[in-house]
Amino acid sequence: MTEIPERKLELVRKLLAVAEHPNTSETEAAIYLERACGIMAAYGIEQAMLADAGKVADEVGCITIRVGNPYQPDRRTLLAGVAAALRCQSIYRKIGQVSEVQVVGYRSDLALVEMLFTSLCLQMASGVLRVAAPPGHTTISYRKSWMAGYVNRVCERLRAAERRAAQEAEPVTGRSTDLVLLDRRAEVSRVYQQMFPQVRKAGRRALSDWAGWSSGRAAGDRADLGGSRLSARPRSSIGS
Repeated sequence: MTEIPERKLELVRKLLAVAEHPNTSETEAAIYLERACGIMAAYGIEQAMLADAGKVADEVGCITIRVGNPYQPDRRTLLAGVAAALRCQSIYRKIGQVSEVQVVGYRSDLALVEMLFTSLCLQMASGVLRVAAPPGHTTISYRKSWMAGYVNRVCERLRAAERRAAQEAEPVTGRSTDLVLLDRRAEVSRVYQQMFPQVRKAGRRALSDWAGWSSGRAAGDRADLGGSRLSARPRSSIGS
């Protein structure tokens, strides 16, 4: 798998260290977190443009990420959302008590998916344990809705960062960034359909607690999009 250059990882780590420091205001922290996410988004777009120009090798591949309990369906939803925001497609199958999620995408994008998911998964699991259901709300339904809101907001932020990076990218071959990314999405979709021709989309999960969803979205605004434990690891196992 294509690994994120260490110099970029180090910069992201420094930005996140400032954002997470107790003396940093919420406004400043949000700026540093967005900057960290922007660096990774810019890296992904840069690799796409360089690959289109034939200056780097970046082919479509597939990684498998194992997702365990607790909150396994919610973690799978987070992974699927992160993958989609980064131009990848995913599918899962249950093997015993664990889900094996296969993510198809360009190698540079897969490295970002794995890195971001690993960090955000830990943050979501930690955050949901700290929330208390208000009077009249059941803990399970509130937490499920909280995580749905969290995933919704985090993926919005990732998509926004990708749009900004695409707008700011400079063409390398004369082809527009939008066209390059469109072609890459089409190639990922082609490979995905070839690998999984019988796949059907799952139905949407119903929300039972809108207060929890709103609280989760607010937490998603505070999420560390770069992760304080950044590393590109193949074949991750999340949960047990």
